[in-house]
Amino acid sequence: MDQADLPEDLAQALEETGAQAGWDSYSAELREDALAWIDSARTTTARSKRVDDVARFAGKGMPPTPFQ
Repeated sequence: MDQADLPEDLAQALEETGAQAGWDSYSAELREDALAWIDSARTTTARSKRVDDVARFAGKGMPPTPFQ
């Protein structure tokens, strides 16, 4: 999966937080699971929070909250 495959909101969050390297270090399975988790949000507020969580944790080199 490359940058072009990322949802726009996640790509922007990773860029703004400087977390792209952390995201890239995730296994393909973890990236797929994180994207599925983001996509399963039922509201835009929940989706935004999940995108923020993924970017924040990727910046720390950690898996996002539901995968810890």
